[in-house]
Amino acid sequence: MNVAENNAVRNPETKPADKPAPRSTDKPGTKPDLIRQSLDQLIADLKANIVSAASSGDSFDKAERITLRSVLEIGLQTLQLFIAMQGDGDLGAEIETADGQRLDRSDRPQATTLRSIFGRHDFKQYTYSPGEKRAIARRPVSARMSLPESRWSFLLQEFSQMLGVDQAWDQAMKNLGQIFGGKFSVDTAERINGRMGESAGAFLADLPKPDPDSEAKLLVASADCKGVPLVKEDSPKIAAFETAKKNPGNRRMATAASVYSVEPHVRTPEDITAALFRDERDPEAEAADRQRPKPQNKNTTAHFPEQSDDGQGKAVAISGIHVAMAWIMGQLDMRRRAGQVLVVLMDGQASLWETLKLHLDFGARTVAVLDILHALSYVWKAAGLFETSEAARKQFTRERLLRILRGEVRGVIQGLRALGTRRGLKGEKLKSLHKICNYLEHNADRMRYHEYLRRGYPIASGVIEGACRHLIKDRMERSGMRWTLEGARRMLNTRAAYQSDHWRKFLDWNMQAEITRTHKHRDLLGNYTPITLAC
Repeated sequence: MNVAENNAVRNPETKPADKPAPRSTDKPGTKPDLIRQSLDQLIADLKANIVSAASSGDSFDKAERITLRSVLEIGLQTLQLFIAMQGDGDLGAEIETADGQRLDRSDRPQATTLRSIFGRHDFKQYTYSPGEKRAIARRPVSARMSLPESRWSFLLQEFSQMLGVDQAWDQAMKNLGQIFGGKFSVDTAERINGRMGESAGAFLADLPKPDPDSEAKLLVASADCKGVPLVKEDSPKIAAFETAKKNPGNRRMATAASVYSVEPHVRTPEDITAALFRDERDPEAEAADRQRPKPQNKNTTAHFPEQSDDGQGKAVAISGIHVAMAWIMGQLDMRRRAGQVLVVLMDGQASLWETLKLHLDFGARTVAVLDILHALSYVWKAAGLFETSEAARKQFTRERLLRILRGEVRGVIQGLRALGTRRGLKGEKLKSLHKICNYLEHNADRMRYHEYLRRGYPIASGVIEGACRHLIKDRMERSGMRWTLEGARRMLNTRAAYQSDHWRKFLDWNMQAEITRTHKHRDLLGNYTPITLAC
């Protein structure tokens, strides 16, 4: 195959080279034999080019690029050989499915196009349908090769989504083209994301149970909300929602939820304070901090509000928080061992806690923990009401943080109120102080940090904060982006599957599901052997 022909095949936007397609009357083995000869020549050319590059003193970079171009051409021809050896899919003039449906063969082989990571593949196969001008029900060659519904191969779909979940689609497809050559359609990649995202949602709702031996002692559940910019026409579709935001515009909240296990890690209030204030620490303390336990079997998802049937044929809006909490409860039911301590670690958003209370009774074995970073942010705000210099503000915050970590939450609250009176705070400053004290007072039962630290419980929700940033913000809030509700939902599903430990399992599960759905009558291939393989 010459360079012009190869470029045309590799570029999905380019028409195939003008040469006759193989006819069903071609002699058996002719096309495979020609492709084998082409492959032998390509491999010989690669060897010769590398020897020449070495003799000429070319750089490793040049040799590497020569090799990549040759490998892509060899890959294209190798798959062409694989396809050519499948035959034309002729199962006879008429076939009958297991359920008794009669299918008639097409008058002539029909054109089929497939795009792989190596380029474009055009081939012909007989098809079967229940009658003239009826939808095709059977594509034997496609079924034998387990091709996807899309024209893009499963591997190409995988690569496109791996890039697309982290980058804007236009840039992702440009990068894919830089790697493999040719152009890749943004529209096709987005359509694949839609199907894959829907499938990922079903997969994430029923994740496999982790190996019990891989689970740590503590089970931790966490949730948080993050806004996603939607197109205007989709914004009003969310009727029920958690917490109103100031000037929300077209943003609607996705609720991220995470469940993982972790070993206890005992620390002191002084350890936490030193870490939060970035104090210089001795090497022994630094080494101990680096060896802190890591989360195990971390599962994370993101949820928008959904519509559910009320049992009488009417749609009921369910908030994203309720959907997320239902997912968390499913994880807990599957993973929690008898007597295992569950730590629920979140910020102070009332709707999160109130919704979870519908499912859990908090007590000795189910512990509610307010993220220490959120408590610290309120103390920092209080410091700004009384101190002007940054150094004084830090010292003010440090002293009260240490007291809170030692179990003196209510004493800190009383002290702040008393200090406000002594300093004569008025107006907006007094309102701010009341808001800060009310927040701390409302969450005081979730701030028994002296107990949590002694028992080795986590007190900072870095996992869920990271999920909101990496899972949602980094992809969904790029400059100028606006999402449809379903588009955002499916992207977050795909992204959650990609960032999990289950990406490979999901891809295999999704591929098998699509093959089963697309090729319903694969059993009819039992007696089919392509003539190219018959000998």
